[in-house]
Amino acid sequence: MVGGLVAPISFFPYLTDQGPLQILQSGKYPNWRLYFVRPSNIFEGPFIEGSIVVTALLSGASRGRRHNKDQEPRPHQRLDIQGLRMVAVMLVVLSHLFDWPRGGFIGVDVFFVISGFLITGSLMHTVEKTGRISFSSFYRRRVRRILPAATLVLAATIAAAYFIYGTARFKSTTLDAVAAFFFVSNWRFGIEGTDYFTASGPVSPLQHYWSLSVEEQFYFVWPAVIFVIAVVAARMAWTGRARIALAGGVMAVVVMASFIYSVLDTASNPTWAYFSTLTRVWELGVGALLAITISYFERIPDLLRPLIAWAGLIMIAVGSFAISEGDGGFPAPWAAVPVAGAALIICAGVSGEQKYLQVLTNRVSTYIGDISYSLYLWHWPVIILLAALMDSGIYYYTSALFLMFGLSIAAYHFFENPIRASKWLETSAERKDRSFLDVSRWRLPTLKMSETNQSIGIGALALVVAGIAAFALVPTQVSVAPVSAYVPASQSGESTDGKQVLGPAQTALAADIEAAVSATAWPDLSPSMDDAIGGAQAPAEILRCGNPTRLTAKECTWGSPTAPKTMVLVGDSIAMTYAQPLKNFVEASNGQWKIQVDAMFGCRFVDLPVETTGSAIGAACTGHRDDSITLINEIRPDAVVIANNYTSEEPSEWTAAMKRFVDRFSTSAKNIVFLSAPPASINIGDCYTRAAKPADCLGKVIDQWTKRASAETQLAADVNGHFVDSRAWFCTPSGYCPSFVGTTPTRRDRSHMTPEYQAVISPAVAETLHELGL
Repeated sequence: MVGGLVAPISFFPYLTDQGPLQILQSGKYPNWRLYFVRPSNIFEGPFIEGSIVVTALLSGASRGRRHNKDQEPRPHQRLDIQGLRMVAVMLVVLSHLFDWPRGGFIGVDVFFVISGFLITGSLMHTVEKTGRISFSSFYRRRVRRILPAATLVLAATIAAAYFIYGTARFKSTTLDAVAAFFFVSNWRFGIEGTDYFTASGPVSPLQHYWSLSVEEQFYFVWPAVIFVIAVVAARMAWTGRARIALAGGVMAVVVMASFIYSVLDTASNPTWAYFSTLTRVWELGVGALLAITISYFERIPDLLRPLIAWAGLIMIAVGSFAISEGDGGFPAPWAAVPVAGAALIICAGVSGEQKYLQVLTNRVSTYIGDISYSLYLWHWPVIILLAALMDSGIYYYTSALFLMFGLSIAAYHFFENPIRASKWLETSAERKDRSFLDVSRWRLPTLKMSETNQSIGIGALALVVAGIAAFALVPTQVSVAPVSAYVPASQSGESTDGKQVLGPAQTALAADIEAAVSATAWPDLSPSMDDAIGGAQAPAEILRCGNPTRLTAKECTWGSPTAPKTMVLVGDSIAMTYAQPLKNFVEASNGQWKIQVDAMFGCRFVDLPVETTGSAIGAACTGHRDDSITLINEIRPDAVVIANNYTSEEPSEWTAAMKRFVDRFSTSAKNIVFLSAPPASINIGDCYTRAAKPADCLGKVIDQWTKRASAETQLAADVNGHFVDSRAWFCTPSGYCPSFVGTTPTRRDRSHMTPEYQAVISPAVAETLHELGL
């Protein structure tokens, strides 16, 4: 049985040197009492104020500290949890690599529950055994468990990024690594995701570190809360049941508050909610609640335990196919599905080995669970970095799978495990803590491979990985056949041979675009592609006119103040990138035109919901659009130019929404011009690497652009306006769109022109406007 010996705290050191029965029989301490309780009820009993409980395993005839070997504590292996880790990491890997299942990212939420359960269990068990929490021991264990493996991946990713990426993206990756090392990457990615000027940038190969940051931020606070609860319980001489009630009550309040906040923040600011610690605490808290109330789940009948576990597994499976990031409601309330599923599996396995759950407890599943942390760390950099070198396809998927598993297995056996089992940062107090943590109900001993099998398996896998990696690192060669002479659309009429007449500026631009499409090597670009990617979307004097804070009309108006004709530019960031060519047009109009720029970054000029509701842009957008319509009705301009990003709405939905806005000012504008967005298919930040060729960044006109352009053409006809087809300024007639023209980069990301290219196309834009009769 387990004996609980109650003694004043000051005598605790002596209890480690003498057996409890010897102490009682000596008669030296007549006020001491011995209790016999079950392990699950260690906190329950009439323990006196200012005392602690010390447990020891005793045989019936035991004397002193010697025990029967058969009755030594045994680790309780939660193989079901290891299998649950396998489910979580494989959902994440499959979703990130194959985009299937579409909701596989919920594996991270399963990890949160597991982590909250295990860490809280470790803290609770430490309090049970010692009456204290050693913060230094706790954080030393966390450092030894988390930091070396995480740092190895950070270093490897930075090294690979140096040889793969251009300067701008390498610098960004380095900053991501610094944030990840200090466990604040969720804040960095959350801020970037809600910042309009960085949200459309390329995906970081270290973005998955956000979840580690959330966990470590949680564990920076939670041990202190457990410690305070233990101190209060000791001073109040509360029973174990009261302590559990206090700890459970505190965590229940935290879970409810975090969940409610998560629901509200998800609805108003989904990008920030995804990365925020406060919106994720409830998921870790559910696991913590399971650990605090673990003894109650021992009462679950054995007959029901497999049913409960399978119900949890089904919930996770259904969630992985039904939940989508783009459909809203995530992380709250829909993350409750995988969280509840994980909780059911964990609580069903409290009483012992799970039956009829071999899908989780088999050797393969538990081994993948063992390496799950390493696999999670390595999978995302492999996917993102390899995508910069290879096109998607069977070779890419094969290379990615071999690389991520090969690196994970090698890192787990030769780096992560040896450091975790080492004496690095270990103290004598921690060695004592380990002696009882190893027999905790929360402890998860890993399955070990024999040294021979380990060496053979890793050696063979290393050879396969080396062969696949060698193939993967060979840049894909893409050749583009020369195209026929460029004859872009014009609205000035047709010549006698049926071809449309071109102005000299459009003809020159067409020749330069054709030459760029056929280029096999990068020219000496000015600015460099790295500078273009990291540069602004417009010249500084124009850039400030697109901020949420509206400037005066004079500050954002160009051309002769006495010009008889006025142009108003409205729209989002696409309009802001067209502001420079239109400014050049009015300034070269011999005093006939002036333009007022009334566009705003991130604020589409269309009667559709505002997209960035949680930011300053989102807060100002609705009012800004109404003010733009009021401005048009007041000044009654000769031309209103509308330019928006071509987003994914159905053409009919977009047309109806735009018509509602146009109807509000159509009688106040002499000409309404729909200026189409630059065709977009490739993000320059993604495709441009040190090994890339011009053909790797050669975009094409996609169906989304064509459908939207067709809808705006019809809308222009309906309102007696004009539609300007921008393809002639960026692409060939066959639909190829180079990343540079002449020596100038065309775009800084997927769809926004560089300021330098805005100057390049200005003469062609002016010709087109003249052809419209403006």
